[in-house]
Order: sequence, then structure tokens, then C-alpha cells
Amino acid sequence: MKLSAASWTPRRAAPRSAQWTYFVVRHSHISSTQRISDFWIPTVNVQKHDAALDATHLLIRAGYLRQAYAGIFQMLPLGLRVQEKLERLIDKHMRSVRASKVSLSSMSSQALWERSGRLKRGGEMFMFKDRRDTEWLLAPTHEEEITTLLADVIQTRQQLPVRLYQIGRKYRDEKRPRGGLLRGREFLMKDLYTFDSTPAHAHVTYDEIRGAYRNFLNELKIKYVEARAVSGDMGGNLSHEYHFPNFAGEDLVITCSECDYARNEEFVSQQVYQPEPLQVPEVGATHVNPSRRYLEEHFLSTDRRSLVHAIGPLAPDDIPQEKPSARSINAHAVKAVLNGVLDIDTGLEHPMESFKESLASSTADASGKRPSIYYVLDSRVRLDEIGHMIASPLLSQDIDAYVIAAPKHDTNDGINLLNQESGDPCPECGSGKLRVDKAIEIGHTFHLGTRYSSKLGLAARQSDGKEAVPVEMGCHGIGVSRLIAAVASCLSDEVGLNWPRVIAPFEAVIVVQPSHADRLRAAEQLCDQLSSSSLGKVDVVLDDRQEQGMGWKLKDADVIGYPVIVVVGKGFDQGKVEVQCRRLGVKQEVGVSDAVGFVYDLLRQL
Repeated sequence: MKLSAASWTPRRAAPRSAQWTYFVVRHSHISSTQRISDFWIPTVNVQKHDAALDATHLLIRAGYLRQAYAGIFQMLPLGLRVQEKLERLIDKHMRSVRASKVSLSSMSSQALWERSGRLKRGGEMFMFKDRRDTEWLLAPTHEEEITTLLADVIQTRQQLPVRLYQIGRKYRDEKRPRGGLLRGREFLMKDLYTFDSTPAHAHVTYDEIRGAYRNFLNELKIKYVEARAVSGDMGGNLSHEYHFPNFAGEDLVITCSECDYARNEEFVSQQVYQPEPLQVPEVGATHVNPSRRYLEEHFLSTDRRSLVHAIGPLAPDDIPQEKPSARSINAHAVKAVLNGVLDIDTGLEHPMESFKESLASSTADASGKRPSIYYVLDSRVRLDEIGHMIASPLLSQDIDAYVIAAPKHDTNDGINLLNQESGDPCPECGSGKLRVDKAIEIGHTFHLGTRYSSKLGLAARQSDGKEAVPVEMGCHGIGVSRLIAAVASCLSDEVGLNWPRVIAPFEAVIVVQPSHADRLRAAEQLCDQLSSSSLGKVDVVLDDRQEQGMGWKLKDADVIGYPVIVVVGKGFDQGKVEVQCRRLGVKQEVGVSDAVGFVYDLLRQL
């Protein structure tokens, strides 16, 4: 124990010949009470209430983080406590599926990403060279690195399964960073990689991980949706996303009121229909119905050589319309119809103008391929009804024209190009009604198959020495920093933040004015009792700051979002304290002796 000059006094004068000094320690007990006076939180403007604050601004105002640059944030002590609790919760559920934790470098080789086929120059990767001109990148994900790591270790199927995860920083060079922590250029992510010997074993693993994700999200006690999703650049054809329905989300999630149908709007199950050469109906054979209107949208292929003209009905005939519809062409459905035919750029603002510019520059590319137009028709649109809509001036040029159409026999057949809306009948059970919600994606599970193992040399052979077979892989992510903002967005209100107990920076705060010595002693005793209760330890902090009044402290506690607030104020003179829980709508005076049990009962509901 270190002693300072203030912590001792001499007992008696020793003889000059003696070389001893005697001390008495004044403070033999060091309190374990957590105090805000010992914890740095930037001062909050508790009077400021902006109506349109997003989650990241709420976190900044409450002192959890600060923005350093566009899309890059610094975690402050409060935010770090939330992050660390979230990481511990993730660790718990990763252990439940026997996953081991690793830590991989944030740097990866560009050459390795070229081998996997995922290197996209000019995309969203941070790329750089070292002094030896070796090309590197800051990893946005780690499939390549983890695969090559195990390729040197795994030789036989007996060494499988292997499940490895990490929680680390990822990087994405967003063109327009927006949404704060929901879409940053640097972000914290948990990624789990699974390795199995056969597809059957891999699917068992996949289902185990989905179960662990559900258990993890259940502990947060926030409504979530597990939805089928597209795999995109990750590869594979089986994936699920995990969403919090919330106005701040960038995704649209479609669910059914009766069954477990749940889809990301991007996930479209579509049969493949081959394009056929367009036969433009003769004018006399065209049945024009002037009262019928259509939805139209144009798209351009990624090589800028093909224009896609998608045409659908103004509204489905089989869906009653009680009010004017705001339906539109679903770009993801058009993309699904064209799967295997051509890739389209769904983000281009003026595809028709870009296509005409392409025609003006040349009529054929280096391979001799001519420009083309694809007419993609919803199955409720007849070709002989839309002859007047076919772009004859364009077709008079040296252009190939095709049509993709299919007859519709029932609700699950043919081509459906319209977006789904709330109130539509469920395509799976038929009896339920669909609901479309904006949502924040906070996790994603992928079955990757052998996309990476086959390219990067990760193969395992059986004990009989037969030829080695590529290992089956899965990738399962949780956006840690994104999840912090998502929870904040879902549970905040006009007063401030609100946290689930399991990841709150502190589960409870005890507010007291330290100038009242008896109240301060009672508050300290309550802290000790809560943190060592036989009912279960509570992570509690004492707001003992002297420079602020009780009113300011209570507003500050609301902004920060402690699940439970205990006020040791005037009621203490009558043997009572006030307990508040905004999420449960509780504001009640209880006896001092009953406070610990009352607080614990509230926390069990959070």
C-alpha cells in the first residue's frame, strides 16, 4: 500500500539512535462504490431537445461518443462500457456453440483478394502500398484471411468442425458516409467462421448458429425479425438477416400476420424465363385499352450496352384497392428475372439518357456484341396490349430486341414485378396479411459452401486417403457498433436514451445531493447493498457530483438512459426513496428497506 503525507501521523518521537518511523493509517477501508465523480462524462446540455435527432446524435449528446471525421467515431467511457458489455454477451453465446475466439489483422493482401475474385478496384475498399510497393487493403471482412489460415492447418475431415470468431474493426470507404454508427467507414463487428466436412454437417451448423443468434437477441428484449435474404457478394444461396423494425433503417422487411413468412425486400424467389426475340405486334393486331395504365421503369446493364424496359400493371388485379396505390416496379424483382441473362445497375438515375449516349458513341463493342433492349413484362401485362409502348425509334436502329414474359396460372406462378405493400395477402399461407416495415439490419448469417475454400486451397481428405474435398464454410456476422446505435434508436424517446439491462452502461443510478450527509450515507449503503445483493449483483453507480443540483442530475440521468433511477431526496426524511423506470412507466416511493428488492424486480423485467 502506498502512503502519502496526508495518510499518516507520527506516533512518538524515536530516540536519535533508532532508525524507525511509526505511522497510523487514517483510511483503512476503500469503498467499492462506483461514483460518477470518479468517472469522466462530458457535461450534457439537459435543456436541449432537438425533435429530429437520430440515434448517433443522441449518443453524442449524452456523452457516449464523439465524431472524429466523416464516418469515424471515438468511443468515450460511457460508450465503451456499453460496447464491452455487448462484447461479453456475444462471447457468452459464441461459447454456447463451441466457437473459439481469435484476433485477425486489420490488414490483408490485395493479391489474396484477387485469388478469391473479390478485389474491386475503385470500390469501397481502403487500398494502399507499403514502402516496398506491396499492395494491401484494410479488411472489410475476413473470409480470405481465415480460409488461408486454416488451409495450412486442416488436412483431414477428422479435424473438423472448426468454429472461430473475432470481434474487431472493419473498414469500408463509403462514398457518402451517413447514418452515423449505422453506416460508418470504420466499424466494430463480430464475425464467426464455421468449417464443416460435408454440406449436411454445414447445414446443421448453420441452424445452430441461427439458434444462438435468436438467444442472443432475446436477451436484449427488443422486437426483431429473422428474414430470408440475398447473399450478394458473400456467395452461397442461403442467408438470413436479423433486423430491428425501426424508422431509421435502410432495409424493408416484409412479414406475415399469420405465418413465419419473413423476407428482406431484396429477396425475390423468381423462376428463370429465357428471353425471346421480340416480335412487335402489328398495329392492327394491337389491342390498346386506353383506360388501362401501366407502371414502367428503365434500367441499364452494368456494361452500358443493354437497356431494360420493365412494365407492370398499375395495381394487381387480385388485390382490392381501398385507396390509391403507391405501387412501383420492384428493382430487385427485375434483377431476379434477369439473373443469368445480364447484370443491371439499379442505382443509375437516368438510364435511358445513358443508353442513348452509349448508342451515339458506337453500335458494337470490341467483341462485336450489338446494343440491345430487353422488355420484361409482369405476367398480368399482355404483349398485344402494349405495342404502343415499344420504343420503335430506338428499334429502327441496329439494336437487338428481346422480351421476357410468362403466363400467370396462379398466385405463385409467372413474373411479379410489383413491390409488395402492407395489407397484401401472404404468398405463402394465403390467409395472412403482409406488413412492410423499415428496419435496421444488425446481423447476417451466410452458408458459403465452398466458394472460398475451393479457390484458396482449404481441403480435407478422409482417413482412407481419398482425394481431398474443399471444406464447407459459413460466415455469421453481428455489427457491434451498429447494434449500439440500433438499440439507441429503438428505445429512445423524447426525453433521452433507454437501455436494456444487459448492455446498459450502469443498470441503476442513485442520485443524491452530497451536501446532505445523512442522505449521502444512505445512498452509499444502498449502492453497497445493490452491488452485493443475494438476489443478484446490480451494476450501480452513485451520482455524488456536488456542482449540480438534483433537478439537473435527474434530467442528466434520463438523457443517459439508465434503466432504473433511485432518488435519495426529501422523502428520505420520512424513510422513503423514489424509484423511477421510464420504460416500465414506474415512478414510486418505497421504503428504504424495500428499495433493493423493488429495484431488482424492475431490472428483471428489462
